[in-house]
Amino acid sequence: MLIPSILSVSVLTIMAPTAVSPALAAIRDAFPQITATQAKLVLTLPTLVMMPMGLFSARLTAKIDKKKLLLTGMALFLVFGVAGGLVNDFRLLLLTRLLFGVGLGIMTPLSTSLIFDFAPEPERRSKLLGIQGSFNQFGGLLFMSLSGVLASMSWRYSFLCYAFVIVSIILTSLFMPSIPPMAPKKKSADGTAAPKQKMSKKILILAFFAMMIFACYFVINTDLALYMDVLGIGDAKECGYALSLMRIPAILAGILLAWIMRNLKDWTMPFATVIMASGYLIISFAQSYGLLLVGCLVVGLGGGFALPPISLYLPRIVTPRQRTLGVAIIMSVAQLGQFISPLYTDLFVSGMSEGDLRMRFVVSAITTVVIGFLVLAFTYTLPKKPLEEK
Repeated sequence: MLIPSILSVSVLTIMAPTAVSPALAAIRDAFPQITATQAKLVLTLPTLVMMPMGLFSARLTAKIDKKKLLLTGMALFLVFGVAGGLVNDFRLLLLTRLLFGVGLGIMTPLSTSLIFDFAPEPERRSKLLGIQGSFNQFGGLLFMSLSGVLASMSWRYSFLCYAFVIVSIILTSLFMPSIPPMAPKKKSADGTAAPKQKMSKKILILAFFAMMIFACYFVINTDLALYMDVLGIGDAKECGYALSLMRIPAILAGILLAWIMRNLKDWTMPFATVIMASGYLIISFAQSYGLLLVGCLVVGLGGGFALPPISLYLPRIVTPRQRTLGVAIIMSVAQLGQFISPLYTDLFVSGMSEGDLRMRFVVSAITTVVIGFLVLAFTYTLPKKPLEEK
């Protein structure tokens, strides 16, 4: 039951910030004094908070038992997640989202670092990270649908989807062993403290790659609705269906990831990014809704292969003592990919005509492949085996 405990946390971390997005229009109507931009803070504020909080959480693991820290994060997640549907003042709603982001920030790096703690074997680790990726996608599919149903009754009910964390709290409390901080390094023979091992700066390069992969992957979320509207091949409902459908092959990709990595090894990232780029090229040339769905499915498959393996390079860059912080750095920087996604494509294409929108997907395809092969080149600078403590 340990693995279901860890994976139940993974379901929560990805879906959490945007789970109430189906209720966003109703929230704006409930608070007529706010603008549309202010309403979007309900979605973006937790993400902004979880970045620095994730780094702080990783630091805390040097002093606090990981299990206790995780349960603290989940308690904040539950209380302030559900509380968002109980307030009558928009400022209080933003406060609950701020504190909700604190809990989410504590949980997010731990959800991945726990896999490194309990699965030291590379084969088992890659299998679990792939399954974790599948659970991430499944969580998004499940909770977006659930939130939409609840929001159709009342925007307040959509916040009840955060109560699922109760399942994770029970599983973690019952089945996850304590993970106390690592013992301090032993002193040398002359009685002086052993020098602290510095984290390799290569972690920042890896974090940059993660950010760009996320930025390319989220282009479909930011541009697909407008693209379909300009082409006249679907409305908001059909766009939502397409975005939900692309999670299905992403779930399958997570299940197959360990097998793919065993056979392709460091070539997994180029393979994954070529698939994702192919999907974007199909979308860019689509003239019908059916062909656009095919492109979305291919993008989902490539994204499912491309997103989880980034963390698997960590043991070749950082020592076991540094891994939780390493995970936090990568995931915090990767989250920026969601924000820079439209800004990056604007560097090349700023218009909103049909040709410009098509070109946005072409830019994403080219960038994705370039990043994939840069990751491959980067792996040749890394040791073949995981680092150990000196």
